[in-house]
Amino acid sequence: MDFDSAVFYTNDLQKAIDFYQGLLGFKIEYRQEDRYVSFVFPNGIRLGIKKAVEKREKPGLQTIIIALEDIEGFYREIKKKNVEIYTGLKDESWGKTFSVLDTDNNRIEFLKRY
Repeated sequence: MDFDSAVFYTNDLQKAIDFYQGLLGFKIEYRQEDRYVSFVFPNGIRLGIKKAVEKREKPGLQTIIIALEDIEGFYREIKKKNVEIYTGLKDESWGKTFSVLDTDNNRIEFLKRY
């Protein structure tokens, strides 16, 4: 069994796409008009963003953690793009980390493990 994907819900799909693709540099794998988009990572794991339409599909307050090698370089890039930093770059016992909030207040944490 392998983990394949996660889905966040949004009230504004285009705004979410602009954030993930334009500011964070994620690559779109698939798009279904104004309803759903899937971003794919080099390891094949996907993050879906779906426009909330059902009562149980509530945007915000979720967290994903994305591992990367050059966390310091990516942190500098994100700051240049004026993405709001939620937690600044810091050393933790498990690795170096920082996080941002997306347009629906989902937390995206970036991590370089020790």
